Amino acid sequence: MSEIKNVIVYVDFNEYEIKIIGYATRIAEILGAEVTLMHVLHTGYDYFEVGGFGKSIEVAYERAIAHARLVMDDYINEMQKVFKSVKIRKKLAMGHPLDEFINYAHSNNGLVVLPNHIRRKNIRFLSPGVTHKALRKLNRNMIFVDGEVLPRIDKIDIKRILVPVDFSEYSISALKFAAELASRNDARIHAINVIHPPRVQRELLEEIGLNYKEFVSVLEQETGMKLKSLVKELGIKSVKTEVIEGTPPEVIVELSKDKFDMVALGIKGKSKSEKLLVGNVTEQVVEFSHAPVAVIRDF
Repeated sequence: MSEIKNVIVYVDFNEYEIKIIGYATRIAEILGAEVTLMHVLHTGYDYFEVGGFGKSIEVAYERAIAHARLVMDDYINEMQKVFKSVKIRKKLAMGHPLDEFINYAHSNNGLVVLPNHIRRKNIRFLSPGVTHKALRKLNRNMIFVDGEVLPRIDKIDIKRILVPVDFSEYSISALKFAAELASRNDARIHAINVIHPPRVQRELLEEIGLNYKEFVSVLEQETGMKLKSLVKELGIKSVKTEVIEGTPPEVIVELSKDKFDMVALGIKGKSKSEKLLVGNVTEQVVEFSHAPVAVIRDF
């Protein structure tokens, strides 16, 4: 099991930033970790023209950095009012925002938290393409958070976690991550397996004496037993198991509407063949989920 000591938050000064940082800080509090807030000053922008900060680009950047420090200090002060025991630090850099953030995250192991702006049009630095780029290039456990769906920071908690399990090592890592949060926070896990039976010709089913409904029923029973066995083997408590027929991303997104505080997904590694598989379930859930989505590579 991986021990998380640092929660690294991408800061882009969006309108829901304070709640996103609050969510990350609550996770850090549960795990006994520290928080690093990182903002990257985009060197591709002309602050003289867009901000009127001064007569030279150098002065503009200096003032932009000073402004960023003040805003981040305000964030930290707000967090410390609610999360008094969590150590929070800030990190400022210059360059391309996501590239610099990815480099920093790769050199400083931890759980990464990124704002998820996919469903909104008012985007400063992040876009749907960038969110998908993070999924493919950031080789860390990460959480995508849309601050719009969160309560105020003193009400943020992680008490209900949805975990889709397909019995791969990746989904088992996500289940272990959820179990670690739950064990430290008296939370409940809803572990599901979504069965998506192939279209089997009726003749083949008839040969073994089953109609389609009977076929699905048998599959649900066998999968349900396997899921309960896995949960028992891992020693996870406070968990509900369920097998659901349907298309995985659609089922997961629909369930995410049911007041879950997190969806925890496993994700494959970074080989060329595995990168091609990222886009299906993971990207669709990140894009449409009504709850923050933890994308777990290893735990």
